[in-house]
Amino acid sequence: MAYPIKGYLLQQSEYIKEIDSEADIYIHEATKAKVLLIANKDPHKSFCIGFRTPPKDSTGVPHIIEHSVLCGSRKYPLKDPFVELAKGSLNTYLNAMTYPDKTLYPISSQNDKDFQNLMDVYLDAVFFPNIYKQKEILMQEGWRYHLEDAKAPIEYKGVVYNEMKGAFSSPEEIGFRLIKETLFPHTTYAHESGGAPAHIPDLSYEAFIDFHKSYYHPSNSYICLYGDMDPEKTLEYIDKEYLSKFSYLEIDSHIAEELAFKEVVTKTAYYSATPDKDNGLFLSYNFVVGDVGNRQLMLAMSILEYVLLDTPASPLKKALIAEGIGEDVYGAFQTHLKQPVFTIVGKNVAEDKKQRFYEVIHEVLEDLAKNGLPEHLLKGALQVKEFELREGDSSGYSKGLFYSLAAMKSWIYDASPFVYLKYEEELSALKTNLKNGYYEELIKQHILNNKHCAKVELYPKVGLEKEIEDAVTEKLAAYKASLSEKELQALIEATKHFNAFQMTPDAEGAAECIPLLQREDLRRKAKYPKYVVRKEQETDYVVTTVFTNKIAYVNWHISLIGIEDKHMPYLGMIVGMLGKLDTKHYTYEALSSHIDEHIGSMSYHIQALNDANQRDGYLPTFLIQSKALINEVSEQVRMMGEILQNTLFDNADRLLEIIREMKALMESAISSEGHRIAYSRLLAHLSSTELFEEKTKGITFYHFVCDIEKNWSSVKDQTISALKEAYGYLANKKRITVGLTVDEEEASQIIPIIQNQIDDLPEAKIEPLVMKFDITEEKEAMIYPSNVNYVAMGYNFKEQGYNYHGGMLMLKTVLSMDYLWSKVRVQNGAYGCFCDFRRSGNMFFVSYRDPNIDQTLELYKEIPSYLEVLQLSDRELLQYLIGTISQMDFPFTPATEGKTAQTYYLMGIKEHQLQQSRDELFATTNETLKQFAPLVKECLEKEYYCVFGNAQNVENAQTEFKDQTIV
Repeated sequence: MAYPIKGYLLQQSEYIKEIDSEADIYIHEATKAKVLLIANKDPHKSFCIGFRTPPKDSTGVPHIIEHSVLCGSRKYPLKDPFVELAKGSLNTYLNAMTYPDKTLYPISSQNDKDFQNLMDVYLDAVFFPNIYKQKEILMQEGWRYHLEDAKAPIEYKGVVYNEMKGAFSSPEEIGFRLIKETLFPHTTYAHESGGAPAHIPDLSYEAFIDFHKSYYHPSNSYICLYGDMDPEKTLEYIDKEYLSKFSYLEIDSHIAEELAFKEVVTKTAYYSATPDKDNGLFLSYNFVVGDVGNRQLMLAMSILEYVLLDTPASPLKKALIAEGIGEDVYGAFQTHLKQPVFTIVGKNVAEDKKQRFYEVIHEVLEDLAKNGLPEHLLKGALQVKEFELREGDSSGYSKGLFYSLAAMKSWIYDASPFVYLKYEEELSALKTNLKNGYYEELIKQHILNNKHCAKVELYPKVGLEKEIEDAVTEKLAAYKASLSEKELQALIEATKHFNAFQMTPDAEGAAECIPLLQREDLRRKAKYPKYVVRKEQETDYVVTTVFTNKIAYVNWHISLIGIEDKHMPYLGMIVGMLGKLDTKHYTYEALSSHIDEHIGSMSYHIQALNDANQRDGYLPTFLIQSKALINEVSEQVRMMGEILQNTLFDNADRLLEIIREMKALMESAISSEGHRIAYSRLLAHLSSTELFEEKTKGITFYHFVCDIEKNWSSVKDQTISALKEAYGYLANKKRITVGLTVDEEEASQIIPIIQNQIDDLPEAKIEPLVMKFDITEEKEAMIYPSNVNYVAMGYNFKEQGYNYHGGMLMLKTVLSMDYLWSKVRVQNGAYGCFCDFRRSGNMFFVSYRDPNIDQTLELYKEIPSYLEVLQLSDRELLQYLIGTISQMDFPFTPATEGKTAQTYYLMGIKEHQLQQSRDELFATTNETLKQFAPLVKECLEKEYYCVFGNAQNVENAQTEFKDQTIV
């Protein structure tokens, strides 16, 4: 039971059974700060403080402040206490995030002392940041003019500026920002809280400071605490150290509502595209739906979106695809706004199909509203949503983080924070409403008869990124021309002063203000998943028995050893086809509906695992993952067998629809994962594993799919034949290893059910096939219509005669959080940069949303020199040890523990190997780290690099490129 706490008024207390927690709402007496305490016995604690931060322009001031407050504060007067925390904390989450109308600062940890430290640093950061003392923080994190030589052009630099240049590079990012702006022209949502690149340089220091003064006050704050802690002690500490330093302040941070439109609004814009983008329209039809505080309506609309657009059986998606409208059609229901938005998207639409996009939507929805939605689709969608809610899979993150974000959805708009922590009553009502026309009425009210809607249309424009860059160059040239000689010199001096600020280290001993754990707080034993291997006839079962709340996680790992290389791209395509094609006993619509009604989820993946005991040994694998309630296991494995053995590939029209959808999905991923593309492409020249990944899901695979789609009429028969042949290799009981994660008492009952299904599969001998791999030289640029770059460089250190060592785990942390952070991110303006050293021998450095190419590659080449003279203090060595352990000991969920166990088993990774690496990590010294300098130097001297990004930047770079590929 809740009880009074000094300095706070208890407003409400309630046990919430859905999260098995006591939830208490307090108000801080002096400042009216709002506090939600979610108490239970979970040792994985979390803290989040949030503020309503409605922007009044698109300079990105909420986003820039989110970055800037973490750059030093009253108690922690370092340049970057956030990084100091990341280096030496056992945190399981440490981040901050800017929404359209709020800014949140969440952390989590399983260590009590660490949790207290993290909370204190974040509270000091938001309430007492150094931004009032150091204008340079805005210049670094936001934007600045940069000029070192009077003859050189002026540049814009800044972390957020470059981040948002990258964010505005994809049609999805541009489209969804434009949707918000168009639907809410008179509210805060008309502005871009993250910052529009064209407007970020309009932000003045005075406006920056004024925004913090206006909104970062306890009277405008929302604090959420979760887990097993002493609530009285914690809240009294927050009051004494922070809240008590302030008085109540009347703050106008109210989020106004947009009035409904009298007629539909249409907005058009452009996005950067490649020359071959013939059918490139991005269309969206968008409807404002109710209030986010109406939990039942929100859940109902999410179910409706799923029914209409998310599955192969979805009637609206099917109709649009059947009309040839777009290569992909999908829906989104955005509930992170006060007035949520229901969106229907058509991607890669031909211009002559534009009007039909809207017509088909109305035709289908009018028919469904009149004649009713299929009940089996509604039941399936309800089952899927209920499974998600009851499973509550947090993927290892603290559940408190998810509950904090859920509470903020309603709380930030002055409704109860409990709204999104509950669901039982709403689920019951939605089940009751299955047959009474409730969902049909939602279609009429919130879509067909809803005038608060907008059509947002984006047209592809070749060379737009160059136009944008040229416009910026012209603007800066004009600004430079307007400066007097004296003003020009002052700018040069300001740049020098700023460079000196960045280069000047913190005062000696300043880092010691950051609280640090001790070595004895760290676990010496390696974290290894629980599992046993059981043999049933000839099938290996990797069984992890943990509490799963009556859910069975069943994975089939299908070995692709012995299958010729020519089949691999087709197996990559099959990943996106299974579950979306007819089978022997089901149409693809009926198959999708049946899975939704009985199974939590079923997904398909292709991957190559490194064999831990061989230099370039790799294990190509096709994976079918599924989860279902225990009472549906028979149906779960039966459907796995149906899909694996009876999928039909003869419907050429359906295959083309899926191929187009696959292509569109990959295009969306490309625009947001440039760093992964750069380093994966680089590593494909260094190992079989990465080459396999490149051929089955990388850029090479993307081009393979594009060629098939473009030439479908001439390659259709050949493709169908190849798909059938590749698919035929999968249904072979000799290839299957089963992964099972389930409650202890259920395992023995479930294994015979699975084995019965596997026994029905054919059996074929696996012929050994040695796939020769040769390291190929590469200096590659992949050209993509983006305003930023992703720069990767690396090699395989085992090729140079070096072995993997546990000290490389710390090396990764040191380089990522010190050298790369300060040199590539802070000083050179990239949004991010990191590195990796893998057991396979592959090592790489890669930047993220980077304005540079040459400079970044040169900074990589200087790393050996940095390592040669590295001299960390005992405190710093401990700090990096803690930070490294934090990444290694990420908490398991039942699903992730089982999946990790299966991966370790297949890769041959034993517990003693992990323990050896951990022991080597604990023994790492300055000498250990210095000894890696020759390894890094020899690898970098191989000059293997890959750049993914801007055509103009590649053209202007001094770097040699032996190959340039247009993505």
